[in-house]
Amino acid sequence: MVISVFLHILLAISSHAPLVTSQVTNLPPTTPGVFSAGTRIEISSTAAAAYQALTDFPNYAAWNPFVRAAIVVSPLNHSLPEQYPIEGKNIFLRVQIPPLAFPVDKDTPDNPLATQFSYEKITAVQPELGRLAWKFQPDTPGVLQAERWQAVSDLGNGKVLYESREVFRGVGAVTLKATLGENLQKGFDAQGVGLKTLLESGSGT
Repeated sequence: MVISVFLHILLAISSHAPLVTSQVTNLPPTTPGVFSAGTRIEISSTAAAAYQALTDFPNYAAWNPFVRAAIVVSPLNHSLPEQYPIEGKNIFLRVQIPPLAFPVDKDTPDNPLATQFSYEKITAVQPELGRLAWKFQPDTPGVLQAERWQAVSDLGNGKVLYESREVFRGVGAVTLKATLGENLQKGFDAQGVGLKTLLESGSGT
């Protein structure tokens, strides 16, 4: 059983380059920033199952080597009873940059040297379009802004497309790109592979 899971992960990782040859996209248009990170990967699943996994914040740690915690919080940083995305609500993120190595589960410990924290605002919850977004915009304008979109699309024949893109803007994005840009990209790719592994193993259905 352990060997089977390990082989499944290896196949998922090896099959994600190139992730998708199609130019089809379900992400909204955006204006350029200092840099961006993102991923595109085909998954054998349904759009409903993929969107459910992306909006099931309490279960992120079970499969996600990049975003280890996504917690909906009040303005006073109290965890809310409703742990699913709601437009306008705040979200606390605990991420690993670079991402953890596969395999991961809910008990996989963070690497303290790679742990980053962020408070963001949920800006879009669009289940009818298969899209979800949140934005980092601190009180000091112009220093660093970023908005991350995730989207799932039905490609037919039992396949869905998962896409994620985050564009970073502001003077702070120059430093962020130089220090963490490459490892941020690794995080986005790892989340795509993690989602693929989850859904194709049947754990996310």
